[in-house]
Amino acid sequence: MNVHLYRAPSQPAHRFVVDVGEGRHWFRYPKRSLVRCQNCHKLRWAQNCVVQVYYDGAYYFCRPGKGCKGAA
Repeated sequence: MNVHLYRAPSQPAHRFVVDVGEGRHWFRYPKRSLVRCQNCHKLRWAQNCVVQVYYDGAYYFCRPGKGCKGAA
């Protein structure tokens, strides 16, 4: 039995694109806007985070070397 896990590509949290249907939507935020990291649950600057966008939401994580000390 094969199991396929889908993982969205990581994008910078202050500027990312979402493909919806046949269009693309760009999201831009100030680099120092605050986002909540899914792993450590702390507020971090968007410039120090990445985002993964799925059909059910956007999930923010600390960039490697910029926050969370545990494994992602």
